[in-house]
Amino acid sequence: MEVSARKPTPIQLFGLHPEGDRLAVPTGTLVFRRGEAVQAIYAVEHGLIELSRGPRNRIRYGSGELFFYEDLVEGNDFHSRDARALTPLSLIRLDRASFLTLILRHPTLVLDLLELQHARLRQQRIDARHFY
Repeated sequence: MEVSARKPTPIQLFGLHPEGDRLAVPTGTLVFRRGEAVQAIYAVEHGLIELSRGPRNRIRYGSGELFFYEDLVEGNDFHSRDARALTPLSLIRLDRASFLTLILRHPTLVLDLLELQHARLRQQRIDARHFY
Protein backbone atom coordinates (compact mmCIF):
# COMPACT_ATOMS: atom_id res chain seq x y z
CA MET A 1 0.00 0.00 0.00
CA GLU A 2 1.46 3.32 -1.08
CA VAL A 3 0.74 6.43 0.94
CA SER A 4 1.26 9.74 -0.80
CA ALA A 5 1.86 12.60 1.58
CA ARG A 6 2.01 15.83 -0.38
CA LYS A 7 3.88 18.55 1.35
CA PRO A 8 2.04 21.86 1.61
CA THR A 9 2.88 24.66 -0.82
CA PRO A 10 4.33 27.95 0.47
CA ILE A 11 0.90 29.58 -0.01
CA GLN A 12 -0.78 26.84 2.01
CA LEU A 13 1.79 27.25 4.80
CA PHE A 14 1.15 30.99 4.86
CA GLY A 15 -2.60 30.39 4.98
CA LEU A 16 -2.28 27.98 7.89
CA HIS A 17 -0.02 30.26 9.94
CA PRO A 18 -1.97 31.75 12.88
CA GLU A 19 -0.26 35.14 12.50
CA GLY A 20 -1.07 35.46 8.80
CA ASP A 21 -3.21 38.50 7.97
CA ARG A 22 -5.60 38.00 5.07
CA LEU A 23 -6.08 41.10 2.95
CA ALA A 24 -8.59 41.89 0.19
CA VAL A 25 -7.06 44.61 -1.99
CA PRO A 26 -8.99 46.46 -4.74
CA THR A 27 -7.49 47.07 -8.19
CA GLY A 28 -5.17 50.09 -8.26
CA THR A 29 -4.43 50.10 -4.53
CA LEU A 30 -0.85 50.58 -3.37
CA VAL A 31 0.05 47.78 -0.96
CA PHE A 32 3.25 49.62 -0.05
CA ARG A 33 5.40 52.42 -1.43
CA ARG A 34 9.09 52.60 -2.18
CA GLY A 35 10.82 54.03 0.89
CA GLU A 36 8.27 52.72 3.41
CA ALA A 37 9.53 50.52 6.21
CA VAL A 38 9.70 46.81 5.38
CA GLN A 39 7.41 44.99 7.77
CA ALA A 40 6.14 41.86 6.04
CA ILE A 41 6.31 39.29 3.28
CA TYR A 42 3.25 38.72 1.09
CA ALA A 43 1.71 35.67 -0.56
CA VAL A 44 -0.71 36.12 -3.47
CA GLU A 45 -3.69 33.80 -3.15
CA HIS A 46 -5.53 35.32 -6.11
CA GLY A 47 -4.87 38.23 -8.45
CA LEU A 48 -1.94 40.11 -9.94
CA ILE A 49 0.37 42.70 -8.39
CA GLU A 50 3.12 44.80 -9.96
CA LEU A 51 6.25 45.95 -8.17
CA SER A 52 7.94 48.87 -9.88
CA ARG A 53 10.90 51.14 -9.55
CA GLY A 54 10.14 53.26 -12.59
CA PRO A 55 8.54 52.67 -15.99
CA ARG A 56 11.17 50.20 -17.23
CA ASN A 57 11.79 48.27 -14.03
CA ARG A 58 8.69 46.21 -13.26
CA ILE A 59 8.03 42.76 -11.85
CA ARG A 60 4.64 41.08 -11.68
CA TYR A 61 3.53 38.39 -9.26
CA GLY A 62 0.40 36.28 -9.54
CA SER A 63 -1.55 33.60 -7.75
CA GLY A 64 0.63 31.20 -5.80
CA GLU A 65 3.67 33.50 -5.64
CA LEU A 66 5.38 35.19 -2.71
CA PHE A 67 6.87 38.63 -2.98
CA PHE A 68 9.17 40.89 -1.11
CA TYR A 69 11.01 38.33 0.92
CA GLU A 70 14.17 39.80 -0.66
CA ASP A 71 13.97 43.01 1.36
CA LEU A 72 12.72 41.20 4.46
CA VAL A 73 15.42 38.52 4.46
CA GLU A 74 18.26 40.85 3.45
CA GLY A 75 17.38 43.10 6.36
CA ASN A 76 16.63 46.15 4.22
CA ASP A 77 14.88 48.76 6.30
CA PHE A 78 12.87 50.23 3.42
CA HIS A 79 11.05 48.90 0.36
CA SER A 80 12.94 49.35 -2.89
CA ARG A 81 9.77 49.31 -5.05
CA ASP A 82 6.12 50.36 -5.12
CA ALA A 83 3.58 47.52 -5.06
CA ARG A 84 0.25 48.15 -6.84
CA ALA A 85 -2.69 45.78 -7.34
CA LEU A 86 -3.32 45.25 -11.07
CA THR A 87 -6.44 43.19 -10.34
CA PRO A 88 -8.45 42.56 -7.18
CA LEU A 89 -6.03 40.77 -4.84
CA SER A 90 -6.31 38.27 -2.07
CA LEU A 91 -3.08 38.43 -0.04
CA ILE A 92 -1.67 36.81 3.07
CA ARG A 93 0.79 38.98 4.98
CA LEU A 94 3.34 37.67 7.51
CA ASP A 95 5.63 39.87 9.56
CA ARG A 96 9.35 39.08 9.76
CA ALA A 97 9.19 37.21 13.07
CA SER A 98 6.27 35.06 11.89
CA PHE A 99 8.05 34.31 8.61
CA LEU A 100 11.18 33.19 10.46
CA THR A 101 9.05 31.03 12.77
CA LEU A 102 7.43 29.46 9.71
CA ILE A 103 10.89 28.66 8.29
CA LEU A 104 11.95 27.07 11.58
CA ARG A 105 8.83 24.89 11.60
CA HIS A 106 9.06 24.06 7.88
CA PRO A 107 12.73 24.27 6.81
CA THR A 108 11.98 22.93 3.33
CA LEU A 109 10.09 26.19 2.69
CA VAL A 110 13.47 27.79 1.98
CA LEU A 111 14.12 25.23 -0.76
CA ASP A 112 10.68 25.88 -2.22
CA LEU A 113 11.35 29.63 -2.29
CA LEU A 114 14.73 29.09 -3.94
CA GLU A 115 13.10 26.85 -6.53
CA LEU A 116 10.45 29.49 -7.28
CA GLN A 117 13.08 32.21 -7.58
CA HIS A 118 15.22 30.05 -9.86
CA ALA A 119 12.22 29.34 -12.11
CA ARG A 120 11.44 33.07 -12.28
CA LEU A 121 15.05 33.92 -13.21
CA ARG A 122 15.11 31.17 -15.84
CA GLN A 123 11.91 32.53 -17.38
CA GLN A 124 13.34 36.07 -17.39
CA ARG A 125 16.39 34.82 -19.29
CA ILE A 126 14.18 33.07 -21.83
CA ASP A 127 12.02 36.18 -22.23
CA ALA A 128 15.11 38.41 -22.59
CA ARG A 129 16.22 36.50 -25.69
CA HIS A 130 13.36 38.11 -27.59
CA PHE A 131 14.78 41.61 -27.06
CA TYR A 132 18.06 41.12 -28.93
